[in-house]
Amino acid sequence: MISERRADVRILYGDPALGTRRLYRQALVGSGYNHLREFESLEGFADLLHVAQPDLVFMAVEMPGGDPIALTSDLRHGRLGINPYLPVILTTWEPQQSTVRRIIDSGADDLLVKPLSTRSLLERVEAVGLNRKPFVVTSDYIGPDRRRSDARGNSTVQLIHVPNPMRAKLAGEQIDPHGLQHEIMVANEEINRQRLRASAFRIAFVAEQIVPIYRSGLSPDEGSLAMLNDLIASTEDIQRRVANTEFAHVGQICDRLLQAARQIAEQGASFIYTPDWQKPLDLMKTLGEAVLAFFNPDRDASALAGEVAEAIDRFRARKAAQTAGEIPA
Repeated sequence: MISERRADVRILYGDPALGTRRLYRQALVGSGYNHLREFESLEGFADLLHVAQPDLVFMAVEMPGGDPIALTSDLRHGRLGINPYLPVILTTWEPQQSTVRRIIDSGADDLLVKPLSTRSLLERVEAVGLNRKPFVVTSDYIGPDRRRSDARGNSTVQLIHVPNPMRAKLAGEQIDPHGLQHEIMVANEEINRQRLRASAFRIAFVAEQIVPIYRSGLSPDEGSLAMLNDLIASTEDIQRRVANTEFAHVGQICDRLLQAARQIAEQGASFIYTPDWQKPLDLMKTLGEAVLAFFNPDRDASALAGEVAEAIDRFRARKAAQTAGEIPA
């Protein structure tokens, strides 16, 4: 029955090599997928996505005319297309560590390394359709949950089962466009809530670590500067997400926090602590705690502080293990 239902699944696929695209088409059509559309460049990809309205996209990392990894991230963050949860499989000839890391961070569902067999391609396509992983949200990631089952353990990270029209079609369910848009809207609201809480936690987590460093009189190192920029990015993310919502007034707190953080960031590695910097540093920490408390109204302040401290301990332990070569960086 599934083989008969594959004909309803819309697949958009791209590769710069004509021979590879022909191989994909032959394999897909042979398995019953015949609602296909291919592309050889990323030029005009946003328009193509709108016209094709695919249930699945797979494309080569080496596509000309753009960056498929960045486009995947844009999709997940709602900056591209109408469905942030569209399944995406990326392919590459060169799985370099930096490339794989970017693909993972982009929120893509899977990575296939070329040369690949038609069997492996079809297995992955089917896996994404029928056994897709639920999504998780952090301050810098939206996408499938990649944690090992033993790593989930006592985690408080909530799993989100996002809309998957491909699974519905393969299961023989009727797709109601209005119902799908409602599912997407509900998932967006949950993603937004979790992202706000994650970004708020990230701000407090970073501020708790870097404020003592900036007060120490020592010049901030590369890691401290990166963390300060991370704090700024998380604050800007909250600011964007609360605009025109019931939480819009939190944007005013973010404004003050950003003023203090950017003032410090402008000094770069030449920052030298003087009493004049006490106020912006105090503001950065105090306002970070305020934002965290606002998005966790059901949590006690001391419990939140303890959670931040535990996260910092885990972070430092991991960094120490990386330095010692016990785990990969």
